[in-house]
Amino acid sequence: MVITHRDILCVILLGSVLFCTSSVEAQDNQEVVHHISFPELNQQYVHVRSEFPVSGDSVTLNMANWNPGSYLIRDFSADIERLHIRDIAGTGLDFVQNSKSSWQVPLQGQTRLVVEYDVHAGELSVNTSWVSQEYILLNHSSIFLYTQTSRKQAHRLVVEAPGAPRKVMTTMASSGPGNEYLASSFDELVDSPLVIADSPVFQFMLGKQGYQLVNVGAGELWDGPGSARDLEAVVRASNEFWGVTPFERDYWFFNFLVEHGGGLEHDHGTVIMGSRWQMRDREDYIKWLSLAAHEYFHAWNVRRMRPLGLAEYELDREQYTGSLWLAEGLTSYYDNLLLSRAKLVNPEEYLKRLAEDLHALEMTPGRQRISLQQASRDSWVKHYKRDSNSINSTISYYTKGAVLGLVLDSKLRETSGDKSSLDDVMRLMYQRWADRQYPENAFAEAVQAIGGPQLRDWFEPLLTTPAELDVDQALAWYGLQLNRNPENDAAKEKGEPVPSGFGVNWDKDKPGLVIDSVVRGMSGSAAGLQPADELIAINGERITASNVDDRLKRLQPGMVVELQIFRREQLQNLSLTLEEARPLKYEIKAIPDFGKRELRHLEAWLGQPLEIVSD
Repeated sequence: MVITHRDILCVILLGSVLFCTSSVEAQDNQEVVHHISFPELNQQYVHVRSEFPVSGDSVTLNMANWNPGSYLIRDFSADIERLHIRDIAGTGLDFVQNSKSSWQVPLQGQTRLVVEYDVHAGELSVNTSWVSQEYILLNHSSIFLYTQTSRKQAHRLVVEAPGAPRKVMTTMASSGPGNEYLASSFDELVDSPLVIADSPVFQFMLGKQGYQLVNVGAGELWDGPGSARDLEAVVRASNEFWGVTPFERDYWFFNFLVEHGGGLEHDHGTVIMGSRWQMRDREDYIKWLSLAAHEYFHAWNVRRMRPLGLAEYELDREQYTGSLWLAEGLTSYYDNLLLSRAKLVNPEEYLKRLAEDLHALEMTPGRQRISLQQASRDSWVKHYKRDSNSINSTISYYTKGAVLGLVLDSKLRETSGDKSSLDDVMRLMYQRWADRQYPENAFAEAVQAIGGPQLRDWFEPLLTTPAELDVDQALAWYGLQLNRNPENDAAKEKGEPVPSGFGVNWDKDKPGLVIDSVVRGMSGSAAGLQPADELIAINGERITASNVDDRLKRLQPGMVVELQIFRREQLQNLSLTLEEARPLKYEIKAIPDFGKRELRHLEAWLGQPLEIVSD
């Protein structure tokens, strides 16, 4: 009997359990066909039936261990259950698990292999999969198996959705009637998130390019039409920046408003997560806009213009590149800047967010220990696996990369008299490397092409050494200056006491005053304080989370005090000298003699007309 496109194939699973699913015949014998359904929706399972073309004596089935765009081993195979493998006639085949994420199957002359299993999808994030009655998000790296041969073969996906009113949405190209989709390779399948939800979809066109915004879990707190209008402005500014849109079909923004955070880029879309309350607070909503701008910018910078170290994704193991400062850090520089150029934020709002980046960088002693290139290579073991000493041992390539963008952009503008900028370097990089992966020296060569060899000589040590970034000089070109302790400066001007401290960060997830990290170079570190120490008193006076700020304000810098702490349930005393507390924030202000020249520089940078307002 021949199984055709819409026939019903009933198979015996797990002994006597009868399971019936619709089957799709591969239009090409070399196509991989996946069928997914949700018979155990309430238990958060996805049922997968995959049919592979195979050859040779044996084949190895693999599960990805990480998701492209998020450089952390996640061991997706841990969620696979009830794995069964058989030939096309239904005869079960023996197999051996030869690693945490691979299974070897003797073929005995078989040319097609049927694999069935269940995946528990119970982790809601942009990198993982989630199944529930309300909505479904599938990241296919955590769902489907592959062989080395099937990496390059076409993959057909048939989705049996749980039922109306849910809609199936994905960045994959539709193929055939119903919820059937086609990817040219396994990598495209992995790059194509799938969403099943009853959620509003907002569409807009820019030129001939279509865009879709899906607001999952929005409710009445979220202004869907308003967010779509603002997102259109973000997209327009980004498209104007690059000068080309590289998409073959619609671009999707899957916006999950589910009280989580994060974003993950894909070739024809992105998954972002936030809170439905964000539109009710201006600063919080700007963060959502910035996240959307960041992920959309990735459509050029990392999805198509990709580091050589990520030329081909090795999904079973880590891949190292020294260029994440470019892929992520410079994207972080432009996400907020493009909001200004889209006129979605005013200069004051933009400079406030820039000041937050400068503060985050300079409050991290690890910036003095590690280069940007090394921080990029260490992503797998440092950035996504932070511990109590991370503040002292490393720096985020997002944060320092963004500040490097500021410094380099300003330098290019200054040395050229505002005739060239970092924008030109980025566009040149894309012209050179959009269709092939760039080596680590490619960006420095682009800097030289735009700014000359002297600028390259100045720039390269900022990548290869832990050199400090001269943010003061960068801001000066725009007529701006950085106040590194505005609150303490204001207190001193009024003759009021300034807060003291000793260089620790508290663990906000624990009751009491438990130390999360100790900042190298401050008196707490010199005195021997350690993470997990619990502060209970200063000079015999009880200290709590509710009064610590007040007490440290009354105890002035320079005073020698005795700390009483619990360390592993034992009471200890430590003596130290209080210092001026680390600043809680930075502020960027115009220089006193800000004039028309600085105004022109600032307008060229921020991309919106400004005026000088006297105090």
